[in-house]
Amino acid sequence: MPAKNMSVNLLGDSELGHTPIGRIVSWAVTYGRYIMIGTEIVVLLAFISRFSLDRKLTDLKEDISQKQDIIQANIQFEHDVRTIQDKLTKIKALTSQTITPLNVLTFFQNAVPSGVYFQTYDLSENKLSVKAVANSTDSFSQLIANLQASTVISGVDLGNISRDPLLGIQFTFNAQVPEIPSK
Repeated sequence: MPAKNMSVNLLGDSELGHTPIGRIVSWAVTYGRYIMIGTEIVVLLAFISRFSLDRKLTDLKEDISQKQDIIQANIQFEHDVRTIQDKLTKIKALTSQTITPLNVLTFFQNAVPSGVYFQTYDLSENKLSVKAVANSTDSFSQLIANLQASTVISGVDLGNISRDPLLGIQFTFNAQVPEIPSK
């Protein structure tokens, strides 16, 4: 006769499912192992991704180092470019202001009669100061008439007037030059 298969259950079937400890053991044996496997997979993925993140960090540090070297090498060039830009800005400002002196000089070229010459000529901001000599009273009076009729300068104020037997009439005058907007 064949031998009977015997099975031994030390926990007992009837009592295991009904006691609180039995339920915990039953849950741990079934669902607990799935949770443990899932947790192990997450830990392994985090461990593997660490290598990738470390490599990216190393690459970024190398890129930063290379770019810092490039910036250090180009500091003098950057300084030169900024200096040139500042000079160009100053030149542009100066050239935009040259319209007023040019208009005043053009006016004097046409308004000053022969026999009158300037010893000094100072145009600063909106004020004009001139020291001049006229050979005759006719040229002096013609200059004064031209200055008073001018639209380029205004507020003509005659200063010291003296007569020198060798040079002629020496005089100074001040005038206001209106601001002419640049184009």
